Amino acid sequence: MNAQKCGWSVEDWCNATSLGRTKTFALIADGTLKSVSAGRRRIITTQPSEYLESLACQEQGLAA
Repeated sequence: MNAQKCGWSVEDWCNATSLGRTKTFALIADGTLKSVSAGRRRIITTQPSEYLESLACQEQGLAA
């Protein structure tokens, strides 16, 4: 089975993007990253590659 991962723990997402927890939670708070809570666990549903691609587009002056 070759299913794409659709939910990331904060730690896994931070490792995948090389961003820290503080920046990650700020991105969640301002709506840049989508996430859900399951009990005490926060699961980020925005793919790291999707977020990084949007940054590259912004840097080039393109709409993401």
